[in-house]
Amino acid sequence: MTQKALWLSLVVIVTVGLLAILPSPNFSAKGTAGSQKQTTFTRVMNSGTLRCGYAVWHPVLYKDMQTGEIKGIAHDIIETAAHNLGLRVQWTEEAGWDSIVEGLSTGRYDAICTTIGPLASRARAIDFSTPLFYTPVYMIGRADETRFHTFEDFNDPAYTVSALDGEGFSILISKKFPKVAIRSLPQMTAWASIFQDIVAGKADAAGVDYATFESYNKKNPGKIKILIDKPIQVFSVAFGVPQGEIVFKHMLDVALDDLLLDGTVDRVLRKYTPSPLTFLRRAEPYVLPDSSIKVSAP
Repeated sequence: MTQKALWLSLVVIVTVGLLAILPSPNFSAKGTAGSQKQTTFTRVMNSGTLRCGYAVWHPVLYKDMQTGEIKGIAHDIIETAAHNLGLRVQWTEEAGWDSIVEGLSTGRYDAICTTIGPLASRARAIDFSTPLFYTPVYMIGRADETRFHTFEDFNDPAYTVSALDGEGFSILISKKFPKVAIRSLPQMTAWASIFQDIVAGKADAAGVDYATFESYNKKNPGKIKILIDKPIQVFSVAFGVPQGEIVFKHMLDVALDDLLLDGTVDRVLRKYTPSPLTFLRRAEPYVLPDSSIKVSAP
């Protein structure tokens, strides 16, 4: 065998070996190489549509009982952000708090458009937008309740706390009070059932955001109260986005930061929740100069 023939034989052997160990390309029916999975950013920009999954949390997001129209804080913010990005919002799927993360991670929608708490348990499956505001969580009990004076008092197996399956406050209670008995209600149960459990004596307390407490208390005065005037915890809240979708998250964050800085988020919060206790605002990301320094033309 000549040196040239030997060389060609070696090239063939190496090529065949490489073809054997390298993965085969995917081909479509037309015979072209299949593309990688489409990113959320590409899908949204190509379609001009942001598909939203959502869960009901009044006044953050809810349906008008007369018209079926979706309203609320999160609705107004995401609709405005999408409009500024040249997109339209499609309210694709209502989900329970125990399944809403799964719906996003499996691609049934592009974002969770009810603001949710960025919990560690959720961060294993999804990512989150920039925080929009903060919600304080209080321990609620019957109006005549006198047994609880500190948070440590709740951590007792003699007491029962009512909570919704998979909901953020349920996770919080399990973490803060590992000894307390938890009366779990199905995900799609109305929050009023939590308070009814307390009033009826089926539960001793519940961890509830101030907005939900305020809504029920206005319609049912004298039934429940905040047991300790300090929040058990303050949660940041944000929109949920698919994990690893950095470009999509960045685009949404820029649009949301614009609404935070131009006062839109604060105006929306005041529209739905006049009390400053309901949702806490983010601190400004800048410091203005001393008031003694006057602004003047150069």
